[in-house]
Amino acid sequence: AISGDFSYSSMVGMLLYLAGHSRPDITYAVNCAARYMFCPKHSHELALKRIGRYLKATRNHGLVLNPSKELKIDDYPDADFAGMYGYEVSSDPSCVKSRTGYTITVADFPVVWQSKLQTETATSTMEAEIIALAHSAKELFPIMDMVDLLGNAVGLPVGDTTMNVSIHEDNLGALILAETLPPQFTPRSKHYAITTIWFREQIVARGIKLLKIDATEQLGDIFTKGLARAAFEYLRKRLMGW
Repeated sequence: AISGDFSYSSMVGMLLYLAGHSRPDITYAVNCAARYMFCPKHSHELALKRIGRYLKATRNHGLVLNPSKELKIDDYPDADFAGMYGYEVSSDPSCVKSRTGYTITVADFPVVWQSKLQTETATSTMEAEIIALAHSAKELFPIMDMVDLLGNAVGLPVGDTTMNVSIHEDNLGALILAETLPPQFTPRSKHYAITTIWFREQIVARGIKLLKIDATEQLGDIFTKGLARAAFEYLRKRLMGW
């Protein structure tokens, strides 16, 4: 049990607000802590205090506003397939859930990011990556429409030459399926391919580019799992500017 003078839910609520507005670097850790809002143990209290010590050590940092001059939108979806399997109670179905993590940048500045467990149970790495891609697409398409609307309102030339939209994917199987024109599908995706048709149609209609990216350059990776210090600091530098 947690200490009597420690409000776990209140602390998690404050951290969720911070993670969702100016500190994407703690999003994964806070989301993991939020899963135990109603039944926290002492180990979860220690985890929150560790996040607090990290924030105290980096209290003078946040999101550095340094957008590029090119008006472009980039989406970095990633997934951690059954990431907690073998680390938690094996009888808990949530242990085999994969985690979706993604960030969407406008002019190389992050505007949306998320880390959450997938509601359905993926049976392969490719399926987990496709689910993550689909979730990020639900945020990507409205952002594209908003940038187009605001660009026209303030006189910015928004078009195919200035608003380049790219989805950066590090899983080759997911990349192939996303580029396959509906209603076609790959042999191993036939049991879930129908749920991907809506965003594959939009990718073609909107002229979105699908690019293969190296796993070490995948910004979404920081939202899917706990990384080694060097990898974490490298992605944090690219994402937040420090």
